[in-house]
Amino acid sequence: MNQPVDIEAVITATRRAGQLVSEMRRNGLRNIQSKSSAIDLVTEADLASEAFLREELNKLFPAAGFWGEESNQQPDAEFFWLVDPIDGTVNYANGVAFYSVTVALYHADECLLGVTVEPPAGRIYWAAAGEGAFLREPGGDQRRLRANQVTGLERAFLTTGFPYHRAEKADNNLAEFAAFIRHSQGVRCMGSAALDLAHVASGAMAGYWEAWLNPWDAAAGVLLVREAGGLVTDYWGAPWQLSSATLVANNGNADLHQAMLAVIAQARAQLDQPNG
Repeated sequence: MNQPVDIEAVITATRRAGQLVSEMRRNGLRNIQSKSSAIDLVTEADLASEAFLREELNKLFPAAGFWGEESNQQPDAEFFWLVDPIDGTVNYANGVAFYSVTVALYHADECLLGVTVEPPAGRIYWAAAGEGAFLREPGGDQRRLRANQVTGLERAFLTTGFPYHRAEKADNNLAEFAAFIRHSQGVRCMGSAALDLAHVASGAMAGYWEAWLNPWDAAAGVLLVREAGGLVTDYWGAPWQLSSATLVANNGNADLHQAMLAVIAQARAQLDQPNG
């Protein structure tokens, strides 16, 4: 399918949203609130970024619906935008310079394009279906992204995240984390799913897993990974889609992917065992 919008215009809108939230952070945040739990935060910058993107993206493609994290109204339009106005809000609210603004355009269940901007670093990750994935540096230099060539789990550098319910439920990724930390090169938890997926696409990380993600967390990043030669499924090996509750992404090596699925399955099996 021909792209219905100019990818450069989408990149510009997303970059400007990133500039907006960075400026608001420098000026000082006055309103930080909790949503689903005390550790699930929203700031006035999240709301401002989403409002800005809604307006700008509507100008680019008036017929498309809009599905943002803060408004969270799933559209019934044939085309629709998926937007996370700040992915990594906890980092952002605490002054940690690792967060992103991420936008994807969908046609039914097909992702057509995705843009993830990392405002503190000035990096722009973008992908268009069938055209590849790319990283644009602050100076304008651009390179095509390729997932790395790691083949064994013991050499795989991984990343993950934890759910907001981690203090209330045993199914909270701790079992999976403990298993992977023993069998991999290392595991990092950096706080932005969109950037975790971008790092898999760039080859910096060999793999990423997480559950309880929302569609806007992963949509653009999944396209980045796939266009960079990687593989993205759920925990049982089915192709990831917007309705998937779990996600495993890696460089596309079949042995590595199967090893990751096996570790997850074994770790999760322990959750069902009675305490002895």
